[in-house]
Amino acid sequence: MSKKFFHIYLMSCFLLLAACEHQHDPSPVPQRPTKQEEKEGEKSNKNEKTLTERNHLTLEEKFVPPHFLVNQFVADATSRSIQLTIHYTISEQLYHLLEQYQDYYFVIQYPEKLSRLTHVDHSNAVKGPLPTNGQLSYVITISSTWANDIPKNLIDQINHGDLRYNLLILDKERFPVHIFNDVQWYQSFDPNKGSNVISEDGDAKK
Repeated sequence: MSKKFFHIYLMSCFLLLAACEHQHDPSPVPQRPTKQEEKEGEKSNKNEKTLTERNHLTLEEKFVPPHFLVNQFVADATSRSIQLTIHYTISEQLYHLLEQYQDYYFVIQYPEKLSRLTHVDHSNAVKGPLPTNGQLSYVITISSTWANDIPKNLIDQINHGDLRYNLLILDKERFPVHIFNDVQWYQSFDPNKGSNVISEDGDAKK
């Protein structure tokens, strides 16, 4: 083989090798996720699962005996205000549900004899206390005011417990899930001391 032919042959091989390397584009090898990335992914999936479960929770038919019991209902009125105090007890089952659900509300519907004079049909929605430390009994206080004085005989009737009130339980969308008619005469059992939630809603809904 001549020296010239050998150089041509060597050059051809080199060009062919270069062309092959130019056309070859190997796909990048996927990197294995680090332990930190795996933990973050698991945490994200867990949060999404918890959020989905919470969105599917409902309070419908949950605030019924024996899971929700009103132990005591006290009404205290002046000429331009009323304060209602409700002592209630929840079951362990409702306790665990409210731990996950979180937002629920109370509304008091006032008797016609009072609303006709004050033009206030019901109280503002008051957020219920969230369960904590295994506590099953709670106290919530709801207050409303109005512009004009009501007569003394009506004040006496309120303070003596002669009028009827309805208690509405609302879910997080403020939709009624249960109504207790004549809540002041609701039967109860073993009231215990609990935490207080107070609402001063002078701008009560009409």
